[in-house]
Amino acid sequence: MELLPRPPAPRQRPLASAALLSAAALALLGLLSWVRPEGSSGPAFLLKTVAPSPIDLLPEAEKEEGVGGPLDWLHYKVIIASHSSYPVALMIGFNCFGNVLLRKECGGNPYPNWLFGYLLGFICYTYPGAIASDLFFKHDFLRAMSNDNVLMVYTFWFVVIQNFEGVYKFLTRKWVFVFLTVWWLADATRASMCFLERAITHQAVFSRGVFQCFLWCGAGPILRVAEASIRGAPIPPLDKVQPNTFNAVKYPLVMMWMTMMGYLLYMAFLTDCKIFSGGLTMVECGKKHDDVFAALVYLSLGMHIFRTMQQTDGKIVFDHCMCGT
Repeated sequence: MELLPRPPAPRQRPLASAALLSAAALALLGLLSWVRPEGSSGPAFLLKTVAPSPIDLLPEAEKEEGVGGPLDWLHYKVIIASHSSYPVALMIGFNCFGNVLLRKECGGNPYPNWLFGYLLGFICYTYPGAIASDLFFKHDFLRAMSNDNVLMVYTFWFVVIQNFEGVYKFLTRKWVFVFLTVWWLADATRASMCFLERAITHQAVFSRGVFQCFLWCGAGPILRVAEASIRGAPIPPLDKVQPNTFNAVKYPLVMMWMTMMGYLLYMAFLTDCKIFSGGLTMVECGKKHDDVFAALVYLSLGMHIFRTMQQTDGKIVFDHCMCGT
């Protein structure tokens, strides 16, 4: 008796994957809003107290008029608010990118061991800069590991990206991945300046700011190389991880370092805060200059969009050469 050939498995449709992913993200947002309101998760992620955003300090009439559209919401409720809290809107994209990167580094396959992958993905691929900064400059609780919202969002993306091939393939499509990197970079850039402020506020010494810039930008790539060694994967040479160049236009890691150094020099020498001579702390000075904080975030995003448009070979320079926080 001749056996009939088995029909091929139906291909997953990108539209269906996108719809499933959107529904899952909305469910996650609903769960977060029910369990914990945005920005009120335990100890504040960036400061010991969560300060209200500038728009929250306005009278009700001006508040309604001031946040009238998606761009106002993005500027005031996300970018400016992220100077003193951790909006879930940024957290979702940031953790999604870290988990996508974890699987990409495994050749597109799930991590060999879920128990080790969960921890190494968090430390090496999602929040390496934040964890390293707290260990070296704060000697306090690890804030990335002390936030219930971070726990739920990271766990959601780890489970989904490790176990659903269609979702992973959708997220790694070229322009979807470009959007994801822009989303990630918004959080990474604002967090780099917030952690720089905290490092100098803890002890007002210029050298702490300089080393914070190097630590923030170097922790992610170095820890990822170490993780590759632990996993038994080929270890990329350092000149492939980050070429020896000051080209901030081409390399996001160099752009991040220059953004942090520029912010440090501006606060130290171009304001009247006197952060190193008994004046305001750098956190307090930063709150006086929210416009500079936001401008540097937008500059970084604009530079990345320009960088992507210049890639004529179709390759996005955003794998090893970046600074994950």
